[in-house]
Amino acid sequence: MSINLKIEFGIEYELKRVNYTLAKLDWFDSQGYRTRLPEGITKESSEDEIKHQIANEFDEKKYKKLADQIGADFATVSTQLFKTLREVFGQDIPETFCVYLTTYGVGGSYNLPNTVIFNINNTRGYKTIIHEIIHLLIENQIIKYNVQHWEKERIVDLILNSKELSFLEYTEWQNSYNGVEKYIDDLFNSYFFEDPENFFSKIQHARIFA
Repeated sequence: MSINLKIEFGIEYELKRVNYTLAKLDWFDSQGYRTRLPEGITKESSEDEIKHQIANEFDEKKYKKLADQIGADFATVSTQLFKTLREVFGQDIPETFCVYLTTYGVGGSYNLPNTVIFNINNTRGYKTIIHEIIHLLIENQIIKYNVQHWEKERIVDLILNSKELSFLEYTEWQNSYNGVEKYIDDLFNSYFFEDPENFFSKIQHARIFA
């Protein structure tokens, strides 16, 4: 058993991605995220202007080449990843994740139940896709326990940098987590791999008294 990626791309999806990015641009800016938009496009641009510029910039050969590379790279860890994630999370792991390639927005994002959006300008390659897969696997607990943005980002990076997933050789950390590591790390080390639900249930209390 392994995890498979269904990789897709196209102009119509790019239009959705640009509109989504424009709608959340203020939030992305406030959180320090760098975003990419078609050249000359702003929140004041019309739909026709956006479509026209996306079409001008779209390079199908570039997307196809990257899709093949991601698929090949991911295949080297897909079996071990499936086995390990099933052991860690004690739940059914989707066998297929849909990956949409984009030139725009932030480096990566996700939508339940099994969709990953990957920015082709992201140099971290398939490891960013795995980062988003971890987000998907914990998203129900994130919602249930009202876990905040930087808390969940720290949790995902702690999971990926743990000895349990050391075969990934994942060494990425964000520049800042807004200080949440002061209470998240101890909780994570004490509870996550033994009782994930208990770990998530304790975050709000820890945040209050941090």
